[in-house]
Amino acid sequence: MGVRSRNALPLDIEGWLSYIQTIHSRSIDLTLERVRRVAHCMKLAPTVPVITVAGTNGKGSVVNFCQRVLTAHGLSVGSYTSPHLVRYGERICWNGQAVDNKTLLDAFQAVETARKHIPLTYFEFGTLAAMYLFCRWQVEVIVLEVGLGGRLDATNIWSSDVSVITAIDHDHESWLGTTRWAIAREKAGILRYGRPAVIGDPKPPLPLVDRARELRCQGLFIGVEFSGEVTSEGWDWRAPYARQGLSPREVSGLPKPKEWLEPHVRNAATALTALVQLESLITISMKKVRQVLAEWSLPGRLQRIPGAVDQLFDVAHNPAAIRTLAQCLEGSSTSSKTRAVFALFGDKDLDQIVKILDSWIDHWYVAGLAGDRAVPAEALAVAIGRIARGGTSPYAGPVTAYRAAMKDARPGERIVVFGSFQVVGAILSLVDGETWLPCGARAGAPFCQPNEGLGSRTDG
Repeated sequence: MGVRSRNALPLDIEGWLSYIQTIHSRSIDLTLERVRRVAHCMKLAPTVPVITVAGTNGKGSVVNFCQRVLTAHGLSVGSYTSPHLVRYGERICWNGQAVDNKTLLDAFQAVETARKHIPLTYFEFGTLAAMYLFCRWQVEVIVLEVGLGGRLDATNIWSSDVSVITAIDHDHESWLGTTRWAIAREKAGILRYGRPAVIGDPKPPLPLVDRARELRCQGLFIGVEFSGEVTSEGWDWRAPYARQGLSPREVSGLPKPKEWLEPHVRNAATALTALVQLESLITISMKKVRQVLAEWSLPGRLQRIPGAVDQLFDVAHNPAAIRTLAQCLEGSSTSSKTRAVFALFGDKDLDQIVKILDSWIDHWYVAGLAGDRAVPAEALAVAIGRIARGGTSPYAGPVTAYRAAMKDARPGERIVVFGSFQVVGAILSLVDGETWLPCGARAGAPFCQPNEGLGSRTDG
């Protein structure tokens, strides 16, 4: 149902991103038929190991950690995540470096040529563009983050060599179901017969356990086959049965980044256990793992920018992630006020989110968002005001809300920016050009393709 003549295709990235949102009448339409047909036309059949990561919280961190460790071992890695914070190219990385606009435009053109009149969604179009680039670059490992659910997610048209499922909680209930049982069933759709399945949920719902058993997966469950435990010296990783035939592993005293809490350690342990399953390709060096951990940072995930007014940025937008954010606020509590710059889409559990954070927030600066799931700032502020003890103020957009919070804040106070990727990304891009760069890339560093000799958001 493309609405634009092929003779009038966009010339720049902004035009393309607007265009691909018009190709399908709905922003989310879960099925594999369309994307599979186009992938077949494009001959997108990767022959290298694929790690696919699903889950409610932590999957972006797991993808990033896997990519960094593999890159540290000298492998060429293509990673795909969503949504993005500031620039669409963040979604598609080669060895941690975001794709440049020119290369991205070439990939979009390739997908557009192949799809003919097949109406792809925004996410499907981007997923095909990512795999097109990974195949063209001839990367050695591909790490994919599932966009929504798993069973009917566009990334699931490719079979994974290692399937990873992080913590499961309530989110996207309109599409995935209203219970952890139903949500787990959808996420279990990424598992493959006889392949390793690394499960980072400490209390996995029964459908996940049953599906791993039915498919005779090499099931590796946190708290059973492997673990990640916080200690006074950092954290310990234990994976005694990571893969049949491998020696038992117990590694103590791994570095723990300052802001990490128990869920972050679980994610790192899950990622390490997944990587061990690729030891036919590479032997993981714990020295390199320690180096990755010592240099760890991931924009928008409990990211602190100190100053006269401390600032904390986090893309938490569901109850489980909000509970982790509350733990962080409690661990760095202040006697002065905490001001929240916040925005959320309408399909999220606003009441629960506000209740979890209510005791920590003195004033809510509520921002409006763009997109078909957006809620007007005024309506969002009224809904928060019915529950929160602190005051609320609505603003047209994230930047306006942030500037108001900074103007009101006094030395010693704290501002926490959280919720949708839209609000966090819009503000991080203003604070410091170095802080939001994805995957540890340097500001201003050119993007180089592997063959050059170097070893809108509708979905967040």
